[in-house]
Amino acid sequence: MSIEIRKAKTDDALAICTIATSWAKTTRVQEGVTERQLEREGFLLYPLAVEHYGERIKRSDHFWVAENAGQIVAYSMAYTFAEMQSFNYFTENDQTLLAYFNGWGCEQECVYLAQAARMRSQVARGSISSLATFLYKHATETGAPAVLCEISLKPRNGRSIASAKRSGFCQVATRIKTDPTTGKDRISGTFMRTLGL
Repeated sequence: MSIEIRKAKTDDALAICTIATSWAKTTRVQEGVTERQLEREGFLLYPLAVEHYGERIKRSDHFWVAENAGQIVAYSMAYTFAEMQSFNYFTENDQTLLAYFNGWGCEQECVYLAQAARMRSQVARGSISSLATFLYKHATETGAPAVLCEISLKPRNGRSIASAKRSGFCQVATRIKTDPTTGKDRISGTFMRTLGL
């Protein structure tokens, strides 16, 4: 079987939510995963509810899923800053993110890669790199000047950092954010991949 990429549909929201929740830092800690394992294996800080994934699928032109034999095995949730401003539901992180990138003067057509995750299964192997390739190709074709993302540096999300660098992202800034799982300050890295050059 091979990985196939397609645009996400609202019916995919439950499968996406299930994958995201399985990678949530709070879930992983409850499972007894150590900080060292979290760094090596990766984690998500901001999983959403099913209905909120559904809204973002509906309002984004850059939300993709990877399938293997008809089963969703991974997803890539991304949207332009213009699309993001159309959301009805905003997390606290969304609000600070928009303010942060507006302060940069980011173009509204820049794509923000908010989440990417896969099933912890052999059937999902290669799905994240396939999604990344597809996202960059589509973003370039739609005229996006860059794809941006933020990754936790403290606590360190080593797997996501390595994946971003393999995909051509460069770290361009850092900022202090609040970790929703602890309420303590953490450090986030801003990564960018310029397109169309």
